[in-house]
Amino acid sequence: MSDSSDLLRTDVAVVGRGAVGVAAALALSRAGLSTVLVGAQPVPDAMDESDAWDLRVFALSPATRRLLESIDAWQALDAHRVAPVYDMRVFPAFGSQDDELHFSAYESCIEALAWIVEQRNLMRALDEAQQAASLQIVDERFEGFDNAVHAASPAQEPFIRLLLDGGRRIEARLVVGADGAASRVREAAGIGSRVSDYPQRALVAHFDTSLSHRDVAWQWFGEHGVLALLPLPVTGLAQVPAGRVSMVWAAPHELADELQAMTPDQLAARVQQATGSALGSMTSISRVAGFPLRLARASSMIAPRVALVGDAAHVVHPLAGQGMNLGFGDVEALMRTLREREATRDPGDRLLLRRYERVRAEPVAAMRRTTDGLQRLFDPVRPLAPKPVAPFVRSFVTLGWRAVARSGWIRKRLVAQAVR
Repeated sequence: MSDSSDLLRTDVAVVGRGAVGVAAALALSRAGLSTVLVGAQPVPDAMDESDAWDLRVFALSPATRRLLESIDAWQALDAHRVAPVYDMRVFPAFGSQDDELHFSAYESCIEALAWIVEQRNLMRALDEAQQAASLQIVDERFEGFDNAVHAASPAQEPFIRLLLDGGRRIEARLVVGADGAASRVREAAGIGSRVSDYPQRALVAHFDTSLSHRDVAWQWFGEHGVLALLPLPVTGLAQVPAGRVSMVWAAPHELADELQAMTPDQLAARVQQATGSALGSMTSISRVAGFPLRLARASSMIAPRVALVGDAAHVVHPLAGQGMNLGFGDVEALMRTLREREATRDPGDRLLLRRYERVRAEPVAAMRRTTDGLQRLFDPVRPLAPKPVAPFVRSFVTLGWRAVARSGWIRKRLVAQAVR
């Protein structure tokens, strides 16, 4: 790597300092590649920093845990603020506890289905891991690629040159775009994308409950959208409630407006009603925040000497809680592809990047089809079919739901696909 003050030369430049970007830089560095992490430090939400619990939480899969362990980030998490999910109970109607789909870590012979981790906890752990690894960071915004180098087809050049807003330049054999849904790397590389907005918003809030969640995640589908209650830990608190959960409600816009206008007591009562009091009485312990929901897909995950990971490549509906896991899955696949490459092969080689893209094609497409299909099925704003046919479609879906609910083998296969 060059010591020049205005030019760095490296194997890999990872653009984006969110969770996926930091994980990618750590993983590729451990794979033996000189790596630079590029981008401004993310600015935390001032309200989230003052809240006792971060409103943004992720259900991290066993595969994600293995990746985080390999880069020493999992070990740096505050364990008191991590909740395992041992079971998941899913219902096809709000307020119902009939026709349950039950997924069990015990039945699937795994430690847990997922672990609920706050974004703040995750980012602090990744920051500690990157400091311990002495990862080089360039705290400047990515502006684009050098036009002369890029036009000359970087596939045939030894490096691709990045231009930063502070005037610094980086020459890298590979650029990893981990800079989110509005990726500047994707745009600069000439990779197109398709984006569509769902007629819903995701509302998030935290509640104390009068009944223990017993390390179970709950989810309801229906005409009011998709509602999930995710377990939060209660150990280590001065006053320990029976239960504490994070709500994620993907609600149609009109309902979302109504919910956000409620007082904390009104919202708690409404969520309790919508869940059929599955966890007893509920008490609001946070504000409620709303986030837009989109489906986005890049036309390709690669370009000459460029690979996309995470939201830069794909954004899916959060009803399965797999968006962050997809991004970490990209990181693991890219790291493995580069680590196992032939000794003489350049890390930015087009054929090598095609291997990465092929490995990720099916998992990403399968998750996109699943989440988008379920959202459309239970979306009252955009019905699947004309009204005369809709009852038949619903009946068919109900039969399929019940068949899955009664088949232990099918449920085990679904778990195996979700956690790998």
